Amino acid sequence: MNLTFTFQPARHLAFFLAGLIFCLLSPQTRADLPANPEKEYQPAKGEFDALGKAVEALLKSRDTAGFSTNLSVSAEDWQSIITTNLTGEELNRLKSYAGGASYNVQRLQADAKTILSRADSLHLDFSNDDLHCQIVTPQHVGKIYLFNRPPGGLTLPYLEKLDLLVIRSAEPNQSASNGFKLTLRGVEKYPAGWRINGGRSGILWTGFPTNVVDAKTLRELALAEKIASFKSITSEDDPSLLKFGESLVRFVRERDTAIYQKELLLNSDTIWAIFEKSGRKGPTRQEMDEEVGKQVQEQVAVADKMLKQMDAAGIDLKSADIQIKEASMEHCQNEGGSGSLDQLIGSQFKLKLAVKTDEKAKNGTSLTGDYILAVKEIMKIGDVWKVEQDVQWEKLPAGVVDAQTAANIEFENYVAKYRALPGGTMAPEIEFTTLVGEKKMSLSMLRGKVVVLDFWATWCGPCQQPMADLQKIRNGHPDWQDKVAIVPVSIDDTLDLVRKHVDQRGWTNTFNAWAGDGGWHSAPAKAFRVTAVPTSYVIDQQGKIIWAGYPEAETISAMIDRLIKK
Repeated sequence: MNLTFTFQPARHLAFFLAGLIFCLLSPQTRADLPANPEKEYQPAKGEFDALGKAVEALLKSRDTAGFSTNLSVSAEDWQSIITTNLTGEELNRLKSYAGGASYNVQRLQADAKTILSRADSLHLDFSNDDLHCQIVTPQHVGKIYLFNRPPGGLTLPYLEKLDLLVIRSAEPNQSASNGFKLTLRGVEKYPAGWRINGGRSGILWTGFPTNVVDAKTLRELALAEKIASFKSITSEDDPSLLKFGESLVRFVRERDTAIYQKELLLNSDTIWAIFEKSGRKGPTRQEMDEEVGKQVQEQVAVADKMLKQMDAAGIDLKSADIQIKEASMEHCQNEGGSGSLDQLIGSQFKLKLAVKTDEKAKNGTSLTGDYILAVKEIMKIGDVWKVEQDVQWEKLPAGVVDAQTAANIEFENYVAKYRALPGGTMAPEIEFTTLVGEKKMSLSMLRGKVVVLDFWATWCGPCQQPMADLQKIRNGHPDWQDKVAIVPVSIDDTLDLVRKHVDQRGWTNTFNAWAGDGGWHSAPAKAFRVTAVPTSYVIDQQGKIIWAGYPEAETISAMIDRLIKK
């Protein structure tokens, strides 16, 4: 994934504060796309040798700049795959990918520094060694689709990971199970050779001989590998999750938002230190303080809402025996570089609790039982986890709350898991501003039509192709006429920015709109629980949500046809 760092306040602070999935300059890739019947790419003998030589040179010379420049995807690599059959929009996307080349270098250099730092911590010096990197031949070479239009689209050979054994001349007989092992992730084949393409890709240690590492290092390696493989994480993998869980337990015992704010929320000083350390372009300190202040207020309000829910039901756990059964999160990604365990962003954190108490709820039900406390997004700075977004009860003992509260909990569980409002619910009323005429308009004014509501942004790479596709889907459906309204709603900072972007691309076949001030905090984005773009909703003629997800033109077109015929 290629990222650019021209500062936009709502966007970059959301990156650190809301744990949002950054939808920037990124090709559509890998397992979520249909299988292609074309013959699998077969690498030639010695084709990966250049990668091994680059790793050997890094370990011996410690030249992280040279390593990252040579192996990261460059603007020239993107230029080399341009063909004459690309559409104008696809050509623009390749150019946008090329614009992220400098970030690719920075990201890979951070990874290189991390592996050298790990070696230093173990007192390993490879500078005077006669090294040889033995490539573990991959059993399967996949492909990456640069545009979401298989079959026949522009593709590149792709490896999710490539393992290398680092053989030292003094230890020629080491094995894969007990040796120095490095893994390259996200490796793509360009005309000039294999490259590493930023984002979650990179290089990390995945093995050391048992005589040079301790239990703590082995645990950290295992955790880094799990994160790189997009696996779930538990407190057995990372014990600091238990400390985070203990702070959450203290909060629900005392029912005090002051504890929540002090112990569990990120503060402006911490976020500012991250920006200064990164060296990236960013906000002023005043902008930082203002944005963090908004985020803190929002999260304190969410926590207070949960406390009021407890008060309404009579849930008092102050004197209860509370045991943590498990602390886990479904997904975790690394923003500090592959192999680094700083700046981790986790989603779907769950704290399973066993509670014993003589207290009862207001309705007389015992409060003893199993509880699950959930946090939508958390972030690790150093050795400490903090709440980024939304604490809530995911599960309470049966009968403790009334039916309506139980239904509300299920509703919020769905939103937390799928990052969207559930199908079958009425679309919330929102107001947006049209790009043409700059008129205020409410969603209910489109009642009677099938509405496609697409939340997007000009800075979002993966938003651009769906936006272009939405312009075309009317052309093959003359029967739609005025029965359908396709409404892209931008969450950009200003309307003028959106208008310029849309006008330059000739995107006039949709009813384009702006969400208003606030970006992620704008009223439409909050009402529809938008935490990632692009996110689309299909809404029927009665105003009911039919579907929500990533905007694929064929899927949306088929749903519109069904709704009109129905």
